[in-house]
Amino acid sequence: MSDDGQLIIEERDRIAFVTFNRPEKLNAWTFEMSNELREYLWGLNEGEYRIRCVVMTGSGRAFCSGADVGNLAARQGGERPPWRPPHPEAHITEALRRCNAPVIAAINGYALGMGLGIAMGCDIRIAADDARFQVAQMKRGLTADTALAHSLPAAIGAERAMELMFTARMIEADEAERIGLVLKVVPADSLLDEAEALAREIAKSGPLGVAAAKRTVYLRDDDAFQRAHDFLGLTMDRLFMTEDAREGISSFAERREPEFPGR
Repeated sequence: MSDDGQLIIEERDRIAFVTFNRPEKLNAWTFEMSNELREYLWGLNEGEYRIRCVVMTGSGRAFCSGADVGNLAARQGGERPPWRPPHPEAHITEALRRCNAPVIAAINGYALGMGLGIAMGCDIRIAADDARFQVAQMKRGLTADTALAHSLPAAIGAERAMELMFTARMIEADEAERIGLVLKVVPADSLLDEAEALAREIAKSGPLGVAAAKRTVYLRDDDAFQRAHDFLGLTMDRLFMTEDAREGISSFAERREPEFPGR
């Protein structure tokens, strides 16, 4: 567990349960959460396959409501050296993809913006019937980061993905299942039981073969993923400096509709 309790990680019976633990902020994502989760996932590749599957979920009413607004605002000020990643949280999707253990997202409540990106970075997604999904970055004057512009089309097709990205329309669990965004929808009170049952089935399989299969699946578009990841890093760096981003972030903090000047 992190010092401030933003992540809770419990290991039992070869399954890791990772809970985003900022319920008062709807689990809005922070630099600290990214750093700890990334280190943990990479660490699983160094052991003796003690963990065969990872289940990730959020505490309270949300899986993750997106990047913390305080983090977004801080990113707009000051000079950064050119080698510093402009959006370090985005690298969590790479860590999810490279982790040898399969990762199941047990999506409760809101999965918005970066929260949706994290969910899409997982290998399998199970949603509670109260789950809600949105590419919220478009309402902040930003773009579909956290590799969403890559993972969404891969999951649901380019046309549907662009409609969700361009409009920032929020969709409910039943639509998410219908279009292939999630594997299945279950009652909210049985979400973790369903995710754990699937994780236990996965844990019975040979871990070397599972890891090889996961890498082979992603191998088919590794180059495209990396190019998209690198391009989004540069794009987000520029977008954070625009008037649109300032308006998008301030309007969100002030709870009003944004008026984007387009510059």
